[in-house]
Amino acid sequence: MRTGDAPRTSVLLVDDQPADLVALERHLAPFALHLVKACSGEEALHRIEDEDFALVLMDVRMPGLDGFETARLLRENEAHPVPLIFLTGAPPEEHTLAYERGAVDWLLKPVEPEILRAKVRVFVELHREREELRRQQVELREREREVLEERRLRVEAERERLVVELREAVRLRDEFLSVASHELKTPLTPLALRLHLMKNGLREGAADAERLRGHVEVAHGQVRRMASLVDSLLDATRITSGRLALRRERDVDLAAIVRDVAAGFETQAVRAGCSMEIETPARVLGQWDVLRLEQVVANLLSNALKFGAGAPVQVRLEEHAGWARLTVRDEGIGMDEEVRARIFGRFERGVSERHYGGLGLGLFITHEVLKALGGHIHVESTPGQGSTFTVELPCSCPEEAGGGPRHDA
Repeated sequence: MRTGDAPRTSVLLVDDQPADLVALERHLAPFALHLVKACSGEEALHRIEDEDFALVLMDVRMPGLDGFETARLLRENEAHPVPLIFLTGAPPEEHTLAYERGAVDWLLKPVEPEILRAKVRVFVELHREREELRRQQVELREREREVLEERRLRVEAERERLVVELREAVRLRDEFLSVASHELKTPLTPLALRLHLMKNGLREGAADAERLRGHVEVAHGQVRRMASLVDSLLDATRITSGRLALRRERDVDLAAIVRDVAAGFETQAVRAGCSMEIETPARVLGQWDVLRLEQVVANLLSNALKFGAGAPVQVRLEEHAGWARLTVRDEGIGMDEEVRARIFGRFERGVSERHYGGLGLGLFITHEVLKALGGHIHVESTPGQGSTFTVELPCSCPEEAGGGPRHDA
């Protein structure tokens, strides 16, 4: 038994002879035990009530309560019996009585030091092992309690997070329904007006072909606007459910797409008071989805004309190292860092829908389409100084360039 790193272990010595107590103390000194001495059975009972002992060494013949009676009382009152070794000079027939009284062993007096130490060593080691096991059980229970508490806190935090997300989702839904209702109703008003005018003209029999043509063109434009809004809603649904399909084609010319889409916005640019500066190379070829790229370019140009009204809009396309880069720059209202951080989210807007309208889906769809094509988009902007959206697309399929999987239809 090593004594340097052993925890404090108590042994109770019970004997009415002080000299015998001193002898026991001397014999056990190498173990560095905490030795508690009692001079009677009564004192021994009091000591055991106050302290936990690894072993009791007790003389049999003592005045008052002798060793046997003290042992009986110990066994009756102890919840956790302490190992007991009797010290006796009694004849052998009393040794059986010692075991009956609950002793685990006995030693003849005068005690042989080596035999005493050998027996004490066994019970002290057992006690220390038992205490270590108890300590480990306590630590295990404490750890289990901590794990359960951590799990409870995680579950509670997750529940709170889900509640917050649910509330935010409900808020976004309500806001979206309000905006969508307004946006879908907006083209219906002029459409209904034009149809009413055409109906009156036909009823009066004075229909002017040129005037009817104008009414039809306006009505057709409103129908296209409604179709675009519905398409945006469907695209958002497909993206959310993971069903966005791409139809890749070889040798798609992004430069031609940019020029064609820009040409389609000329009338809108004139109404917005914006000049469009388009800079593209002759060709930029890649394996892309034509309709989705037209949608991306249209969303970016529409935003630039909407938020940069009255100022030039610059569009530049270039190709470098197998990547196409498209930048769309306006000199409009710009946005701060908080808006930039969320602008590509679903139903997100940089400004109030009351002033600029829209479903808050254009940049979300643009971001997701580009991600599906293996590309990305980012924005640089300062309030009052306009915004620059930059799109980067690999000219080959992501899997061929070492990127993600294809999303072919």
